[in-house]
Amino acid sequence: MLRDLTPTDNINGFNVRPGHYDMDGANPVRGGVCFTVTSVYATSCTLLLFKPGARRPKVQIPFPDSYKIGSKYSMIVFGLEVEKFEYAYSFDGPNDPKRGLLFDKRMYILDPFAKAVTGQSSWGKPQLDQCVYKARVVFNDYDWGNFKTPSIPLEELIIYELHVRGFTQDESSGVKNRGTFAGLREKIPYLKELGVNAVELMPIFEFDENGAYRYYEGEKLYDYWGYNTVCFFAPNTSYESDHRHHREGTELKQLIRDLKTNGIEVILDVVFNHTAEGNEKGPFFS
Repeated sequence: MLRDLTPTDNINGFNVRPGHYDMDGANPVRGGVCFTVTSVYATSCTLLLFKPGARRPKVQIPFPDSYKIGSKYSMIVFGLEVEKFEYAYSFDGPNDPKRGLLFDKRMYILDPFAKAVTGQSSWGKPQLDQCVYKARVVFNDYDWGNFKTPSIPLEELIIYELHVRGFTQDESSGVKNRGTFAGLREKIPYLKELGVNAVELMPIFEFDENGAYRYYEGEKLYDYWGYNTVCFFAPNTSYESDHRHHREGTELKQLIRDLKTNGIEVILDVVFNHTAEGNEKGPFFS
């Protein structure tokens, strides 16, 4: 399908045009990045661009009203280099807690379709700003190669449920990159030796382990299991041994590829009925 990539407007020094409404999230296109986000009740939306690691946006680009179709905002911003920025959104709209509407244009809102979330790469290290999440744009260019999925009948599965961090975090695991996707990948021979032909991974999406406010014998407890998702489309960066930009998700893909190549199915444990967000008093970020 041939898409028009000709700029039609200039906003705050950036050439832009209406985006591709069928492409959720932020996706690289020829010459720029297409940003698409949905909000049913918003009255306006602004794209916020940050320097990597910055706490305040360097650029704000409001979506023109004409760039909204139904409940979707979509805009292509030209001239962006994906390695040099992080992004979030700002929405205006009604603030009516009784209706579940909590719009506040001063808040930074995370893209729910983000493929990489920043600020969470170090396990247990809280963010400077509570619940301020930003995203990165990631190229989808991983080479899966030619491998066949095992396609094992359900009744023949021998499933090993495991926690990615917990499985190799202790030094007794004998792996180089403990507590990571890469560390688990090193244990594939051990899983095969056990006769396992499927692994069920406890939540591997970006979640907030600092969301638990409980203490035991004076020590803070972490929300270890991961059933408080921040973003369902972004792998947990604290489970990655390589935190370079554009490596987000690569170790997870390598793990899945090698597990399947070795005859081991992969099952993801996903819970949708609760996330890291709270009630009308917060926290909320998406």
